Amino acid sequence: MAATATDMADSTASVEEQRLRVLMEYALMDSGAEAEFDAITRLAAQICDVPHALITFIETDRQWFKSRFGVEATEVPRDISFCAAVLEEDGLIEIPDVRRDPRFADNPMVVDAPYVRFYSSIILKVASGHRLGSLCVFDPTPGPLNDSQRAGLQDLADLTVTLIEQRLAKRKAETREAMLGSLLEALPGGVVACDAEGELTLFNSIARNWHQSDPMRIPQSQWAEHFDLYAADGDTLLVPENVPLIRALSGESVRDLEMCIKANGMAPRQVLCSGRPFFDSRGNLLGAVAAMFDITARKAREREIAQMRRYLEAVVNASTEVAIMAMDNDGTITLFNPGAERLLGYSWSDVVAKKSMVDLHDPEELATFVTEVEQEAGRELSPLEALAERPLRGQIESRDWHFVCADASRRLLRLVFSAIRDHADAVIGFLGIAIDRSQLLAMEQALHTSEARFRTAFDSAPQGMALVSLNGQFLEVNQSLCEMLDYSREQLLALNFQTITHPDDLHNDLENVRQLMAGEISSFQLAKRYFKRTGETVWIQLSVALTRNSRGKPLNYVAQIRDITAERQLDRMKSEFVAVVSHELRTPITSIKGALGLLNSGALGAVPAGFEEMLGVAQRNGERLSVLVNDLLDWEKLAADKMAFDYQTHDLRGLLEDALLTNKGYADSFEVSLELAGDESLYVSVDALRFSQVLSNLLSNAIKFSPAGDRVRLAFERQADRAVITVTDNGSGIPAAFRNNLFQLFAQADSSNTRRQGGTGLGLAISKQLIEQMRGEIGFESTEGEGTTFYLSLPLKNTTIPDEDHGGGN
Repeated sequence: MAATATDMADSTASVEEQRLRVLMEYALMDSGAEAEFDAITRLAAQICDVPHALITFIETDRQWFKSRFGVEATEVPRDISFCAAVLEEDGLIEIPDVRRDPRFADNPMVVDAPYVRFYSSIILKVASGHRLGSLCVFDPTPGPLNDSQRAGLQDLADLTVTLIEQRLAKRKAETREAMLGSLLEALPGGVVACDAEGELTLFNSIARNWHQSDPMRIPQSQWAEHFDLYAADGDTLLVPENVPLIRALSGESVRDLEMCIKANGMAPRQVLCSGRPFFDSRGNLLGAVAAMFDITARKAREREIAQMRRYLEAVVNASTEVAIMAMDNDGTITLFNPGAERLLGYSWSDVVAKKSMVDLHDPEELATFVTEVEQEAGRELSPLEALAERPLRGQIESRDWHFVCADASRRLLRLVFSAIRDHADAVIGFLGIAIDRSQLLAMEQALHTSEARFRTAFDSAPQGMALVSLNGQFLEVNQSLCEMLDYSREQLLALNFQTITHPDDLHNDLENVRQLMAGEISSFQLAKRYFKRTGETVWIQLSVALTRNSRGKPLNYVAQIRDITAERQLDRMKSEFVAVVSHELRTPITSIKGALGLLNSGALGAVPAGFEEMLGVAQRNGERLSVLVNDLLDWEKLAADKMAFDYQTHDLRGLLEDALLTNKGYADSFEVSLELAGDESLYVSVDALRFSQVLSNLLSNAIKFSPAGDRVRLAFERQADRAVITVTDNGSGIPAAFRNNLFQLFAQADSSNTRRQGGTGLGLAISKQLIEQMRGEIGFESTEGEGTTFYLSLPLKNTTIPDEDHGGGN
């Protein structure tokens, strides 16, 4: 059947679409000027002796000039293009006078500038056979070409096609090279390559990062040393001939070679390396390439797995009190640890791969178990299927079994049986862990006995006892506590300790609880007040400890509560007695001191001979008695929280200078000199009078215990946000046995009547209370035979100018 006009038109359109696609693949349209193409048009004009030459390409609606000689325009519409009109013609096309050709006689380029008369072209046909454009020449003067010109124009057209093909090949090569470069950079491993002479030609970024160096100029003989290449052990430096790239260059195909890279300043890197040579199409060696993949993490995981396996094996083998057994899906025993050997009497070699787990169960007991599981599963089961039924459903089977021992006896074991699954969750066997039930029964009995003893001691304790939850709820209370607080057991268990604690005592209680939970203290004792059911308050001595489980997690508090109301009343009476006596003694003692002072000064006349020494002793004892009374009064005020403090901001150095001046006379009497060290401007907020009292106490102690002719050093410095003041002497030091009692009431290292140094034993206890009231700390360091240093620590005041009025407080 003859083709219709429509079919022919469709076919033509299809060919044109293919031609345009090929033209686009060559990427010629609108490309930049290229010297090779410009040389061809110039030669074409010279050979043909014409003023105009073009290399053109035909697109859908235009003819574009890739190269032009003697032409200003860069393109013309396709419908007036000479080349488009002859695109389907082959060979040299030559029109001596286009005015005589009906196709072109009325063409704008003929009737108007550039007034084309002569035209000749050769269609540029590429390797695929598609016609992309032409090499053409034209002249405003008519005339044919000679044979030499025709041959030259044909050669230039062939050269143009060759350039077009080379241009495409170069573009494809560049694309492949860029793609290869991107691929090499995108690879998760390092890639290196060299040419046939061993010069490095490729080192991707990952490999550069591994080696931390610019590798391209390193000679082959230095690769192993410069690139820090070691054998898999990480210790043996690779000799050059063992470097994978060199082995590949010698023609060897290297496969999965492990080695270690130890670049300077980086952690060792384990890599898996493969390499091979590559050749051209004629079999000539071009070079070699090696690819390396980091397996450091994998090797670490392998080591972890191996270590875990050894750990598990050690655990299994060390579990001599626990039987650990495993079986495969057929019931054959695959694991039998020393604990199982000890409990059942079999050796490992007797059972592994030789006995079934079913063989170790008492037959009658197993038959009963099979019947039970069959009723549950609704089908008949073999003994092995019955053992595996529940673990296969994801349940853990735990029960007591009588196992058959090697000597045919029976031993009761508590067996926990579960399925072993692989990474895909498929069951690959079963694991059983068993303990001797007789031992467990004995442990349970011991636990019951222990609990009974604790309950008896708890309930019968003469003081109050309580178990308290972490949130303060009473969990258990004994009868003594119920009677102490006038609550029933049920009423107390409905309360928490915060509810019955006096509000003024709660903060201190909760702070101790916080320190206990934080692990800062292991227990605490506290005097506080509880409310009884009637609303009355009772003073109690609270002792609290925290119980923890085996992993150290807090469980609850154990509290002992002792009623100290009567003791507090007695202490208050003693305190009131001391206060009354001290106040009553102050006035007569002051009078006695004044009278003795007048007598000893001679103001009342000469003292009879022999009376001077007695009056001196009386005056010194009066002074000591006055100090004792004042100390007792200070202590009574501190204990009753009645001592007022006037806080002001002071220059620390000024306070210390005043203290040295105040105590200089006392130091002179002991032939001891005083020294002040420190010149930094530090400010503290203290009660100057009370601070001076503390310094005087420390300085007088240091003076008393210093040898004659020695020096006591008072120093101060900044430590972070605190001021630290030290008082140092070179005396005999504080005896080790006395140090824990140093800040207690009436504490004296030498309490005999013949001691050399006087004192009330109250000074340091009062000093500690005073300095802590001023938000400071006091402590000491001492070496027997070498001396003692007392230190005070106070918060710094962030100012350089003392406050005018900082207020006061209690």
